[in-house]
Amino acid sequence: MADRLDTLTQRARRVLTFAQAEAQRLNHHHIGTEHILLGLLAEGEGVAAKVLTHLGVDLKRARSDVEFLAGRGGRPVAGEIGLTPGAKKVIELAIDEARRLHHSYIGTEHLLLGLVREGEGVAAGVVESLGVTLKNVRAEVKRLLGPTTPIPATIIDGKAIAEQVRAEVAQRVAALKQRGVTPGLAVVLVGGDPASVSYVRAKGQAAEEAGIFSQSFHLPAETPQTELLELIARLNADERIHAMLVQLPLPSHLDEQAITAAVDPQKDADALHPVNLGRLFKGEPYLLPCTPAGIVELLLRSGHPPDGKHVVICGRSNLVGRPLAAILMQKRKGANATVTVCHTGTRDLARFTRQADILVAAMGAPRVITADMVRPGAVVIDVGVNRVEDASRKSGYRLVGDVDFEPVAEVAAAITPVPGGIGPMTVAMLLANTVTAAEAQAAGEEGAS
Repeated sequence: MADRLDTLTQRARRVLTFAQAEAQRLNHHHIGTEHILLGLLAEGEGVAAKVLTHLGVDLKRARSDVEFLAGRGGRPVAGEIGLTPGAKKVIELAIDEARRLHHSYIGTEHLLLGLVREGEGVAAGVVESLGVTLKNVRAEVKRLLGPTTPIPATIIDGKAIAEQVRAEVAQRVAALKQRGVTPGLAVVLVGGDPASVSYVRAKGQAAEEAGIFSQSFHLPAETPQTELLELIARLNADERIHAMLVQLPLPSHLDEQAITAAVDPQKDADALHPVNLGRLFKGEPYLLPCTPAGIVELLLRSGHPPDGKHVVICGRSNLVGRPLAAILMQKRKGANATVTVCHTGTRDLARFTRQADILVAAMGAPRVITADMVRPGAVVIDVGVNRVEDASRKSGYRLVGDVDFEPVAEVAAAITPVPGGIGPMTVAMLLANTVTAAEAQAAGEEGAS
């Protein structure tokens, strides 16, 4: 709960302190909705108290009603006492009310709104008996505080940051060429998936612009596995090629695990070989998977380092979710995050996403992450690229992410767009991996000589 309370105002913190004191005074071994309401009434000076007074509520009578319904326990309280599920729900709803009102803080007014919305506890019953409704509390809060304008999130420009990385790669390429080494990248595509064709073309063009020797191999969708493995073996032995990428996904008749395992770990540009994944989880990475590495680089260069933050990753794929979690939990600068991985088996996904300082959506489904699932002030990284129908476009579709961009941008502090966010970073990190592999292989050859 502590990580959710950092935006509480001093008055709201005082309310929760009073709530604990009230529970102890009444010999209750929990903090429930009734104690939060007693805390609001005891605080007496915040917006919530003013709202109740303006709505005609007698605060002393309300206090008596709560105490009567709550009763008094027989055994004194000893030690720490925790929040009931209802009280936790009140705080979650208070956070949501702050988001709805475009407030960057959690005040007494939001706690009151949370109590009214909770609807099941002792406090909700008392408030309802006094004629207080969610509608008139919201209206009175808005009247007292005046209109608020949402502050839009900062857009994290993946294209601009990717250009920085590519410029650095080009400098490293030039240094290698002075030593007589031209980094080489091979990209293998099986089938004619339009998105994959586009990706492969972009990767080849980016490589050439950075001064990297690039070869693309486009095989028919029906290519036998033996033929693909033979090509990979030839590229493993080709001294011109320092890094290799087999574009995923593969046609269904091909064994993806066998294909990725056939790539020489020293040339594994996307770091999917079991050896490279093992080194990553052990904390001794050679190359990092391109998309997860791009996410981390984007966070660091945009001023949102993950160190000490709670990062919630939605998606557990081998391409993004799992390796990203492994990178972020490393004990080193630029990582050191507390990581939660959510997936299709996660119950009540929003309960976890609302805890995130940094929320990464990599689910592969359009606009799944909505504004009510995002903590105000969070950083949102959208990895998804989904086609949705759009009759106004010549193509008949448009690209959207896994995040409902416009509403979430009113809640988040920073967000990546789709397209133009993670995509360019993935390509940039592929180039960086290629140069890293070339540097390592050149160093090995020089050492052997």
